[in-house]
Amino acid sequence: MKKNSITIIVLSVIILGATGWIVWQQQSLTAAEKKHQQETRTNDKQLAQLKSEGTDMKDEIDGQKKELSTVTNKLKKEKKAHQKEIKQRKALELKIDQLQKELASAKATAQANKQAAQTTRKATVKKDPNVTHHPPSQWVQDQYDWGVKQGYIKE
Repeated sequence: MKKNSITIIVLSVIILGATGWIVWQQQSLTAAEKKHQQETRTNDKQLAQLKSEGTDMKDEIDGQKKELSTVTNKLKKEKKAHQKEIKQRKALELKIDQLQKELASAKATAQANKQAAQTTRKATVKKDPNVTHHPPSQWVQDQYDWGVKQGYIKE
């Protein structure tokens, strides 16, 4: 009977150990399951927050794209206007150069005409023998010279 009671004791210890081990495993599984559920909830919250932030960032990026597009269009328009102004300025500079050349040419022509007019006149004013006081004016001298040329007045 001693063997039987040792066997019963050993079997009881084994059964108690197995039961304890099973209870411990169940508690470990329950704890792991609770931890897993908590992590799942945390992950779900983080995922929802990330999705929300992603949506916000997408909206912000879309706004920035629109703003960038607007600025780009404005820059293109300003660039076109600037290029147009440059073309107009170049055209005006060419016209100014042409007008300056024409002005220089006209001045040269006027100077040549002035010199030609001055060289045709006599440098010294001749006195009319009938006039004894002041020398005659240029108009009077021109009239006198014309009369001499025509033969109306003899020197």
